[in-house]
Amino acid sequence: MSKKVTAVAIVIAGVAAFLIYNSDAMKERRIIDALVAQNIEARGGEAVWQAVDTLRLTGQMDLGQGLHVPYVMEQKRPGKMCLEFVFDEETATQCVDGESGWKLLPFRGRFKPEAMTEQEYSAMAGGADIDGLLFSAVERGNRVKIAGKEVVAGRPATKLEVTLPSGAARWLYIDDETGLDIKLETTRVVSGTERLVETYYYDWQETEGLLIPRRQESKAQGDKEFHFVTVDSVLSNPSLDDSRFSMPVAGNGGAS
Repeated sequence: MSKKVTAVAIVIAGVAAFLIYNSDAMKERRIIDALVAQNIEARGGEAVWQAVDTLRLTGQMDLGQGLHVPYVMEQKRPGKMCLEFVFDEETATQCVDGESGWKLLPFRGRFKPEAMTEQEYSAMAGGADIDGLLFSAVERGNRVKIAGKEVVAGRPATKLEVTLPSGAARWLYIDDETGLDIKLETTRVVSGTERLVETYYYDWQETEGLLIPRRQESKAQGDKEFHFVTVDSVLSNPSLDDSRFSMPVAGNGGAS
C-alpha cells in the first residue's frame, strides 16, 4: 500500500472517529457517565461503597393514619434484602435472596412464611442492591438514558430512566448541584392497577464514609398523603449469613 493510500485511510479513520465521538448517542453517553461519576462521588465514592458487603439500617416507618413502627432493613451482596417491622406487637418479615422472595405477615393473619408473588418479588428485588441503581450499572445490566430536565423540590435536576435487566423501569432524578438522588419514580401494581410511586430523599448524612438519606417520603398515585421512612442508625458490614434471607423450612418456627 502506497504512502498516499495509507494517509487517506488514516484521514478517513480519523473523520469516522470524530463523527462517532460527536454523535448524539456518544454525547449522551458522556453526560450520563459524568452524572453517574458525580453521584457516586457525592455518596461517598466507589471505593467506600465497594468495601460494603452487608448493611443494616434501623429507624421508623410510617404506615399511615399516624401509625409509626420500628423497622430493621438488612442487605447483602448480591441482591439480598430483608425488611422487618413490628406491628401490633408482632414482627412482619419480607425477604428476597436474589432469586426468590418470601414474607411473614402476622398482622394479616398469615403466621407462616409464604412465597412472594412474582409482582411482590419484582418490586422488592428492584431495590435490594446495596449500591443503588447507578453503581456498576453496565456490569449489572442496568440501561441508563437521559429522560429530561426538571425542577424537583425547588432544585434543578436531571431525570434518568434506568431499565433493569427484568425490563422494569425506574426514573431517578439527580440534583444538578449536589449530584445526590433527589427523587425516584417507580411503578407498583395495586389491586390489578399499575400506579406510579414517587419517593423523595432528604437529610443526607455521612456514616463510616457512606452518605445515606435519613428520611424518605413516598406517595402512590391516587393517595392523598406521603408516608415516610427515617434512618436512625447505619451499620456497615454486620455479620449476615445467607440463610438470613432464605425462606425458613416448615417446622422451624417461622422467620429466622
